[in-house]
Amino acid sequence: MLSNFEEKLDQINQMMRDLAGMIEKGEEFCFEGFKNQDMKKLDEARESVKGCRSLANEIDNEVIKTLALYGPEATQLREMVGYLKITNELVNSASSIRSYVKHNRALIASGFELKELESSFIPLHKSALNATKHMVDMIDLSKSEEETKALYRQIKVEESKGDDLYSIVQKDISELLCRIDVDPLDFITVLKLARKLEQISDHAINIARLLLFIKTGGEMESY
Repeated sequence: MLSNFEEKLDQINQMMRDLAGMIEKGEEFCFEGFKNQDMKKLDEARESVKGCRSLANEIDNEVIKTLALYGPEATQLREMVGYLKITNELVNSASSIRSYVKHNRALIASGFELKELESSFIPLHKSALNATKHMVDMIDLSKSEEETKALYRQIKVEESKGDDLYSIVQKDISELLCRIDVDPLDFITVLKLARKLEQISDHAINIARLLLFIKTGGEMESY
């Protein structure tokens, strides 16, 4: 039978998985919205992350109450401290999704032909989504240390790919400018779109580092 403290840890961990799941769902809708230039899917992405800040605040308050009531030590204390930092990264991920939706809607409304950039944008989307999915899996602290490290490595690969793909998007946009007449504002918006996807992968690797700290200890890095 679990102690009251262990039950509280499980409750907070589940809340954290729910919050991360909102980010994953938002990313999936963003991807569908991009592929089909579907504003309805983009709106669903925005709705998916609507309650992220509220849930993050609720998690933070639960963590603080748990620290005050139980005075956890060692691994449990690492978990509590890690969660306080992870919620901030997840809120920032939600903000990136909202910005992505805003920029993508603006491009669709302007009539910009996003299909011209599918060859580089779709892999960038997939990389951000894969990083997010692995991050959600990693939050389950019942996984072994080896499983946690394997997920961390996968996220690191996706984050690195995201950096490379962002550079490819920049190159593709430059070539597009040479071939067709593109509104400079659309050019800037496309770059912002790609940057938001890269940032989602960045947040995923930051969260992964914190989860690795929770699981294995060591020193917490600054991000």
